[in-house]
Amino acid sequence: MALAAGVGVWLTLAAGTDASSAVAVLSVLAVVSTGSAVVLGRPEPLVGALALLGAAYAVILAIDEPPLDGRSAIVGALLLAVGELGYLSLDARTAVTDEAGTLARRIAWVMTLVLLVLAAGATVLVVVDLFRIGGLVVEGVGVGAAATAVGLLVLAARGARGGDG
Repeated sequence: MALAAGVGVWLTLAAGTDASSAVAVLSVLAVVSTGSAVVLGRPEPLVGALALLGAAYAVILAIDEPPLDGRSAIVGALLLAVGELGYLSLDARTAVTDEAGTLARRIAWVMTLVLLVLAAGATVLVVVDLFRIGGLVVEGVGVGAAATAVGLLVLAARGARGGDG
């Protein structure tokens, strides 16, 4: 619940003046929905909270219209963390007890997954920005990719001939 509140506060502060009140309302509703999921022990309100936080970010994109928003990878990773940790907390309420250390391992796995998603999102943003800017860097990447493809074809041809080349 604290993570959902933190994401909501961050999105509200990141929003422009035109979008901030709508983002704040959606964020408060998301926190209330997350709290409802915890109190009721049901996953449905958690889904609503994730949708509301996503809608708050969509309001920022629609109203503020940033050209290429670098926060998108962070928002995606944070939404993943809110969802995974929310479901983990609901799952931890079951009557079945796990072996010692299971919860810590699951939290570590969630955080690793969040970091991987953040890295993948940042990589996509870098590639998109490179192609948006264009120029010599994109040409260099294209030449490198073509040279790599030719090199792989040569290796495959040698392997098909029996490797005696």
